[in-house]
Amino acid sequence: MLPKPTKWLIAISLLIMFICALLIGMASSSANRRITEATPPLHFPLHGLPPIRGFCMQLCLPGHLKAYERSIRNLRAMGCRWINFVVNARQKGLTAVHLSMDHKKSLSAPDILRVLAFAHSLHIKTMLMPIVLLDHATGSEWRGAIKPRSWPMWFAGYRRYILRAARWAQAGHVRIFSVGSELLTSESHKRQWIRIVAAVRRLFHGKLTYSSNWDHYQDVRIWPELNYVGMNSYYDLGKRAHKPVGQIMATWRPIQRNMLAFARRMHKPLLITETGWDNLQNTLEKPWDYVGTGRIEPGVQARAYEAYIRVWRRLPPREFAGVFFWEWWPGVKPTHYGAYSLQGEPALPLVEHWISGK
Repeated sequence: MLPKPTKWLIAISLLIMFICALLIGMASSSANRRITEATPPLHFPLHGLPPIRGFCMQLCLPGHLKAYERSIRNLRAMGCRWINFVVNARQKGLTAVHLSMDHKKSLSAPDILRVLAFAHSLHIKTMLMPIVLLDHATGSEWRGAIKPRSWPMWFAGYRRYILRAARWAQAGHVRIFSVGSELLTSESHKRQWIRIVAAVRRLFHGKLTYSSNWDHYQDVRIWPELNYVGMNSYYDLGKRAHKPVGQIMATWRPIQRNMLAFARRMHKPLLITETGWDNLQNTLEKPWDYVGTGRIEPGVQARAYEAYIRVWRRLPPREFAGVFFWEWWPGVKPTHYGAYSLQGEPALPLVEHWISGK
């Protein structure tokens, strides 16, 4: 048994130690609280991913896996290290509420995973971008103008589609997943979109974005929930087909400033999920017009790409994560007229030089 003075000394020592631990814990808690309050809700700047310079590739040709593998191998030989794979679900028209995947017009889940695995075997990093297409569209009708008879029913179906795609992305080791693309009329339904993003995060552990339209990105209400401000980029760069590269660059400058300024306000890097120009005469004015008319003038396409690369190169990754060019068609281009895919086009050597990091 210890003498009484020793017991008192031990008791006092223990009390002092307890008070010190309490004070240290309070200070640590206060410091942690300050750090948490000063840190954005998501990880910014993003680390671990190299600059993104790649192509979009649509997974819409069932039965052509060998063509996909050849194209992916060719892209890797060019120095391409990123591909944005695009999958699609379809609805009948603008007012439809049901979505489905037509396996005559889209790869099956096992084939999607096979394509992803093949790309990764060649050390190509991937993004997966699910989109919605209309089976019956006339004139200017497109997915950005959908008006389903019931938004709750439409969102229920869309959520099932996106979560299915998120499972593919996770199983296929995808780095970036887009929760949607160009669904302008749906973007005001903030609560529904937040629910979708939360559900995707429970399934997919990579980075998230949304592919907004170039004229509508300020109306998207879920940027705080995502890792990148994503947008396509099909701006009108001028009506003159023979506009010099320097003048195209001058047209780009204020557009670029606005895009980057918005991304900075959102505390996110900017990611161009798709941009590109076809080989027709009016591609500077209407790069979004995939059923364009006019003469084939691949020199216009080449100047468009040269101006883009000269304006967008050498930006820090914390501001500009990168770009995916639309598009690279698997196998042989279905047509040369109005082609976005760059196989055999004069613009390809320049683009190849840039995406390889040179």
